[in-house]
Amino acid sequence: MWRQGTLFSPPDPSTAELEAIEAVEVPVGLPLPLAAPPPAPSVPTAAAGRPPLRVAVLGSGSGGNAVVLESGPESARRRILLDAGFSCREIELRLKLVGIDPKTIDALVVTHEHTDHCRGAERFARRHRLSVYATAGTIEALPISAGTGERAVVLRSGEPCEVAGFVVEPFAIPHDAREPIGLVVEDGEGRRVGLAADLDVLLLETNHDLDMLRNGPYPWVLKQRVAGRHGHLSNREAADGLPELISARLRWVVLYHLSRTNNLPALAASEVGEMLAREGCPAVLEISNQFQPTPWLEVP
Repeated sequence: MWRQGTLFSPPDPSTAELEAIEAVEVPVGLPLPLAAPPPAPSVPTAAAGRPPLRVAVLGSGSGGNAVVLESGPESARRRILLDAGFSCREIELRLKLVGIDPKTIDALVVTHEHTDHCRGAERFARRHRLSVYATAGTIEALPISAGTGERAVVLRSGEPCEVAGFVVEPFAIPHDAREPIGLVVEDGEGRRVGLAADLDVLLLETNHDLDMLRNGPYPWVLKQRVAGRHGHLSNREAADGLPELISARLRWVVLYHLSRTNNLPALAASEVGEMLAREGCPAVLEISNQFQPTPWLEVP
């Protein structure tokens, strides 16, 4: 697996410096989406008697991140939420935009305690009486009540865990959080979503264009944080690592966590799209954004 190295000459910022700039990285007061997402590109329909795995990115970026997964027949359909980086009200609105009653979410998985991944975790979990799945370090750092904490379930890197009918496989990642994890999620039919090899749906971080970051308005210490070993992937880094993640089963590549300041969707799509073409991969490219859910991405 690839990881971006230090690309600027000054030393990494101190913890105090990182805390001082944390607030400027996560904007608030996001406008609400005004319409349902457009239909997804056509893909082969599910085999008779086998409902598809469905994935929708409710929103992604420095202002908030959340993904909903759905699988199973109507009589036993299960749904989980990965991260809750918007307010509870906003998450509920976006779930309704993709046709999901928030009351039907079965569990919440949180990857780490940064605000853009957990802003609505406490209220959404408390309101819908959900168990929160996260690492011990993340649970300790989350701003959750005692009642929500009592329902929390500890995830451990490298140990698969059954979560509401799905199998969640956490793995450690380098990031400036207490105990952050990446995830691969598999449904009961063996269909897989996440960031690893041998997937049906790949969520691929393309946070920034390096030239835009270098020449952009961020203070130097924040540029160091974004581009450092524990920061975020650039478009080029994501594209360069993509061949490791391509397999014959890959149907969707979702560009995730794009910066509104240091990236453009067209730049990210160009870098990743060229690599997909070079590798002869027919997967459909979908770009997530901050303000509106993606269409449902279906895997037969």
